[in-house]
Amino acid sequence: MKKILFTIISCAAVATAFAGGTNVNTNHATAYLRSVARGTTLDPDAVYHNPAGASFMKDGFHFSLNIQEAIQNKKTISTFDAFAYNVNNSGNPTKEYVGKTFAPVIPSFDLVWKKKRWAVMASFGIGGGGGSATYQNGLASFESMLAQIPYGVGMAATGGKQGLPYSMDMNIKGNSMTFQGQVGVSFRITDWLAVAAQARLSYASKSYNGYLKNIQMLNPTTNQMIAAPQFFNAMASQYQAGAQAGNQEALAAYTQYMTYAAMTSDHTLDVKQKGWAVSPVVALMFNHKGWAASVKYEFRSDLDLTTSAAEVSAKDPVIGNIFPDGGITPADMPALLAIAASRTFADKVTLTLEWHHYFDKKAQNSYTATILGNTNEYLAGVEYTISDKWLVSAGYQYTDYNLNTALYSDLDFAINAHAVGLGFAYNFSEHIRLNAGVMKPFYEQVEKVSTVYNNNSLNLGGKDIFKNSRWAWGLGVDFHF
Repeated sequence: MKKILFTIISCAAVATAFAGGTNVNTNHATAYLRSVARGTTLDPDAVYHNPAGASFMKDGFHFSLNIQEAIQNKKTISTFDAFAYNVNNSGNPTKEYVGKTFAPVIPSFDLVWKKKRWAVMASFGIGGGGGSATYQNGLASFESMLAQIPYGVGMAATGGKQGLPYSMDMNIKGNSMTFQGQVGVSFRITDWLAVAAQARLSYASKSYNGYLKNIQMLNPTTNQMIAAPQFFNAMASQYQAGAQAGNQEALAAYTQYMTYAAMTSDHTLDVKQKGWAVSPVVALMFNHKGWAASVKYEFRSDLDLTTSAAEVSAKDPVIGNIFPDGGITPADMPALLAIAASRTFADKVTLTLEWHHYFDKKAQNSYTATILGNTNEYLAGVEYTISDKWLVSAGYQYTDYNLNTALYSDLDFAINAHAVGLGFAYNFSEHIRLNAGVMKPFYEQVEKVSTVYNNNSLNLGGKDIFKNSRWAWGLGVDFHF
């Protein structure tokens, strides 16, 4: 029970990222959605993607304002024999669980002031999370731990013929947002080489609300549904006297039934977590006669979240023990090495290739137990300038996680993905540009077969199939003056 509630609270995070290592968003601005590989850009989003490039911009102010919107469905198709006895599952041991995420507004802005060889820059964006996730139909990991109780009691009573029907109500909603602001400077050492340094502030805020309640099961004596805690308290009372008298068999039975009563009681989630960290970013750019290349290193954000639990959760004997009020949870954002190179042909077509390497193994967060190695991303983008007014672009990205899928849970999983971005830019004048883009990742499917499903005490096997589906689109306006 403790393990499952830990999963619910710590991993019900909202993931609107379309790229990145564990806990990281890289869809910083709309220009990323339309062309993906931005490592050598000299547009305002260079503050995030190519800081050293800021000192290659034209003298003056450069400002960009962007708004994105994203939707996501995280789906788990789970098979476990005990699920067949859920009164709403019609005897089927396979059940589908969906966590729906909607992020209606993901804002960002970038600002550069360039003068001769110097540039001063600042930006703001959502570096992780960015919306809310709702699990209206429950979670396979939680339901399996409860479903095994009436299943086991029924099997014991019928000599292994059948479990007892059960039902439960569950609703979990998580909100997650990591705000990131950064400031820095870039200096052009020569006409073709520049360096940059930044300080990044990350502030994370998460909240989890919901309930696990009204757990009922069939009373085999009356053949009617009854509140599970009531049933198990009644069973425990039959052994109470013997337990108090020191009878070991009676004590074991009494303890087990009282444990079942506590597990199947109502639980209310009302937990908040907050924390902040400051980390540096350093970068280098080469830019000469149509060729460009950049290297950027983002240091790890050593982020710890402090838990604030409402009284109803803090006093819960299960929730309160796992996340005591004032407890600390690590939520590091891993270090990143990004290398990009591009070539512009006839001032019309720009081709960009990029590689990201996330040092996940050195970061402590909810994925730590599953990490086998670091994450790699491979990006490619093309921009074609049709005229002084119009530019079209497209991009591709492959995100390759190195995680132990045998340790995945229905909320704590990340899946390799191929992503495609498309969009355009329209110049209203030399001072104002509109960006529009859309991105669609195509996720691989992960199957996990367990000889003992979710560590259930009955040693029953099971299977999970993990799927993901996401879309994002956005608009942005660049100003140059």
